[in-house]
Amino acid sequence: MLWQPINLTEVCPANTQLTACSNFGYVYLSLLVHLFGDSEDRRIQQKLHIQEETFEKEEYDFIVVGAGAAGCVIANRLSAVKHWKVLLLEAGGEQPDVTLVPGLSTSLIGSSIDWSYKTEPNGKSCLARREQRCGWPRGKVMGGSSSINSMVYIRGNRLDYDGWAALGNEGWSYEEVLPYFRKSEDNLDLEGLNCKYHGVGGEQPVSRYLYIDKPNIIMTQAFNQGGLPILDYNGPEQVGAMPAQAVTKDGIRVSTNKAFIQPIRYKRKNLTVKVKAEVFGILINDDNVAYGVNYLKNGKVYTAFAKKEVIVSAGTINSPKLLMLSGIGPKEHLLELNITVKQDLPVGENLQDHVTFNGLIVALPNQTATLIAQDEILDEIKCYANMKVKRGPMSADGPANNIAFIKTEPDLPAPDVQFHIGHLYLDDYVREPQIADELMIVPTPYYDTLLVRAMNLVPKSRGKLLLNPADPYGKPLLYANYLDDPTDVIPILKAVKFAISLENTTAFISNGARYDRTPLAGCTDYEWGTDEYFLCLARLYTSATHHQAGTCKMGPHWDPKAVVDPKLRVYGVPGLRVIDASIMPLVVRGNTNAPSIMIGEKGVAMVLEYWLNKSHG
Repeated sequence: MLWQPINLTEVCPANTQLTACSNFGYVYLSLLVHLFGDSEDRRIQQKLHIQEETFEKEEYDFIVVGAGAAGCVIANRLSAVKHWKVLLLEAGGEQPDVTLVPGLSTSLIGSSIDWSYKTEPNGKSCLARREQRCGWPRGKVMGGSSSINSMVYIRGNRLDYDGWAALGNEGWSYEEVLPYFRKSEDNLDLEGLNCKYHGVGGEQPVSRYLYIDKPNIIMTQAFNQGGLPILDYNGPEQVGAMPAQAVTKDGIRVSTNKAFIQPIRYKRKNLTVKVKAEVFGILINDDNVAYGVNYLKNGKVYTAFAKKEVIVSAGTINSPKLLMLSGIGPKEHLLELNITVKQDLPVGENLQDHVTFNGLIVALPNQTATLIAQDEILDEIKCYANMKVKRGPMSADGPANNIAFIKTEPDLPAPDVQFHIGHLYLDDYVREPQIADELMIVPTPYYDTLLVRAMNLVPKSRGKLLLNPADPYGKPLLYANYLDDPTDVIPILKAVKFAISLENTTAFISNGARYDRTPLAGCTDYEWGTDEYFLCLARLYTSATHHQAGTCKMGPHWDPKAVVDPKLRVYGVPGLRVIDASIMPLVVRGNTNAPSIMIGEKGVAMVLEYWLNKSHG
């Protein structure tokens, strides 16, 4: 019998510490609890007999809000200065061990370690989703989204950072940010030999997956036979294809929590980490200087004071939300919510994300499909759990291992489309296509169908984030505004034609792979393969790629949309910086995890330079 899903909301105890329970995560809870346990941090706490944190005198040199891709880096670097006291606050809990299994990444979506955000309808996209809202998973856990994402390590293109610098952001050109990419990287593959572009010996492991299945090989060969060279997309050129570089080592996920915080958390006495501590306000005095935060933990409100700086690294959604709750944001919006305005800034604007769609389906024949019987999947999970160096299907993230970049016009200066390969169980998709984000999720290595998604890397549409008038402290209103600019679909349609041409490659033909030409519900009035059909899919089956950026835009003082300056200081509020993906003026051409780590490195370097020079001056 093939894999039969179990809805974890029906079997997961309400008080369980394992946070892989979700509406759409389908795994066997009891097996995972037995095999993977709860959390490495909690086991260390028990071994060292660490008690609950005290709250007597909460005064620190620095307070870092958010333990995500940037926040973990910042807390690590600041606490390396032994005479500084650093507080790292994370709204989520400890990182459960189940997050370490690459093959279970999709099972984390919708779980209690996911903020489970959804976009607001705009009438132009996400039309086949429930209430016309696309899902935006974001990590609510130590490590943030680096603990629940697909682990791909992509830096973006040289032109992205040179473009930031050209906008007036001094110090952010490609040559200037490259050292910060290398600083934290520990490249475990051949790319590590190229010391110009890669680092070795940093905290963040980067490696290719130890397991690559046949469909991945087919897609890599097809891209190559379609004209794309095999190359290092984090090297000098980006147009091409390659098995993914990922934040993994020995077959497990290495989040920024595991890379930057766990090795030092119980060794550095000057670093305090508090989980399930949600910051809801930045303290700002009459001189408009930030001097601390208010946060909620265990149902009680606490105050922590910062002698030097408050650094907000809560991510593209929660950083602007926190600023606005603290009186920093668009004046009219804040006044509507009776929030005292501390600084009138365009917080929440400039929201960007790469956009694509589901529906370009590659059907795999039985001898190529990786879907196997239920008992075989359970055996693979058990086998993986017992390995010292994790190998086999569960050590990889299925078809997300396949990455390709193209230019849809030859004269473009850089790629404008990235191919992201997804997976699904075809029968379920055909049965209920209207919930295409909420498919039966089996472990990612097991599937009989590929989704070829062409992402627009340079979207022109801009969205915004607003506080929710019904509950300003709750989930904000997220206006992604996908496909508002009608030209955003043009690169996608051109890339789809390239993708379809791969059906003529030897890789497809010799392995019996083919595109399923059955029109999906809602688009049956159009002929499969036409621009009209794929435009219909783009509007109905819009797919977010979770590369949100830009809501606390970095820019020079003359930029009317800038929230932070090139040193990431919030305009008009001394003692406050934002250091995460929200500062991107333009979203990079690629996934945002690696750039967020770099932003953390470069941002904290500027903090260190300022305060160390000040103390020595």
